[in-house]
Amino acid sequence: FEGEFARYIGSKHCIGVNSGSDALVLALQAAGVNPGDEVILPSHTFIATADAVLRNGAVPVFADIDPETYCMDVNSLAGLITPQTKAIVPVHLYGHPADMGPLMEVAEEHGIVVIEDACQAHGAEYHGKKVGSIGSIGCFSFYPGKNIGAYGDAGCLITDDPDLSNRLRMLRNYGQKEKYLS
Repeated sequence: FEGEFARYIGSKHCIGVNSGSDALVLALQAAGVNPGDEVILPSHTFIATADAVLRNGAVPVFADIDPETYCMDVNSLAGLITPQTKAIVPVHLYGHPADMGPLMEVAEEHGIVVIEDACQAHGAEYHGKKVGSIGSIGCFSFYPGKNIGAYGDAGCLITDDPDLSNRLRMLRNYGQKEKYLS
């Protein structure tokens, strides 16, 4: 499944996890978000996005949303970035892609990692590219009510970065590279 989903999204690596919520938590950990760091996310999203920030001991900073798409308003980012800002988490809500082009420009200008919450947007595209494959890490949920549902909770992370992929695989497995080694 990991290989097929990575190909579908257009990314090199897919790491399966037990839920979209844990995908968000692990993505922030793998990206080096530490307690006290700030993470910018939209003010309108499912609670799991902010909860992932809090579970990492970081501080959620809420950006305005675009009233047409309900996604993060990129124009509100500049005034929210501080030296403590370590990540931006755009949420592709209700299948609407966030405005990723300008968002990525702001992130690159400030050296901030972008983690896409694509838990509600399987297959959505932004300028011909599937969401989840634009930032450093994309997070997906396969909860039964999602576009692609499992028989219970499930999720995954997408990345093109082999180092992030290795880090994420270890984080999902108690820091081990392989299971059941003595």
